Amino acid sequence: MRVLGEGLRYVYYPGCSLHATAKEYDISAQSACRALGIELEEIKGWNCCGATALPSLDYDTFTELNTKNLQLAAKQGTSVVTPCNECFKNLKDTKKTLASKGNAPDVKVRHLFQAIYEDVGMENLAKAVKKPLTDLKVVSYYGCLLTRTDPEFDDIERPVKLDEMAEALGATPLKFPGKMWCCGGPVYLPEKEIALNMTKSILDTAKSLGADVIQVICPLCSMMLDVYQNQVEGEPVNIPILYFTQLIGLALGLSEDDLGLSLNIVSTKPVLKKLGATA
Repeated sequence: MRVLGEGLRYVYYPGCSLHATAKEYDISAQSACRALGIELEEIKGWNCCGATALPSLDYDTFTELNTKNLQLAAKQGTSVVTPCNECFKNLKDTKKTLASKGNAPDVKVRHLFQAIYEDVGMENLAKAVKKPLTDLKVVSYYGCLLTRTDPEFDDIERPVKLDEMAEALGATPLKFPGKMWCCGGPVYLPEKEIALNMTKSILDTAKSLGADVIQVICPLCSMMLDVYQNQVEGEPVNIPILYFTQLIGLALGLSEDDLGLSLNIVSTKPVLKKLGATA
């Protein structure tokens, strides 16, 4: 475990979403990392990872795209992080493919959440908290990719480390059976009704538990739970969906602007009000 702010520097692969539909994730990731003493250096000249579709449509092109990203990252440092579950999977899978051929770039690939958990540590994170998230009931939602991409990081089916992070921030994590349920994002365009029913299961379960907020670590999951929440059939859910970096930032005393909270679709005002951050 490192002392907070002691020389942590990562090559940063934001992925396409964080420059477009998930700008609040990029804003909060940059702000939270600065507050934690972490330097993020964006990969110069990075390209799309191919998302969910390309690997099955054109594996060679998919591999070429991610090989380029890994090679560029290796020129800037020894550790690359990404805040996106799909980008993490694609970079990690490509590195495994290249390693099997003996020509993998010398760069470690991790999810940003994984890097903060491992390198900052929950004890140090708790010590950095300025405004504990007291009484905030949090549901931790991983999505279906992160732990399956790196099963050594957390339990594949019953992960706990996001809950540990919530506790370090002073929040109350709820026991949530849907941590690993798919949000439906990859099938939203061809099968909208099926995708929204998958999203509904997550939202309804979180609401039944009395959650104040669902914390997420993936822009596609956030899109389904936040952006499309009002498309789900039935009674309005109205549960704010915050990225884990936004929760970290709130606990570190960062402002709403620092965390891009105005860009979230479901209002975050109930969370701020409960934390005493707004009237």
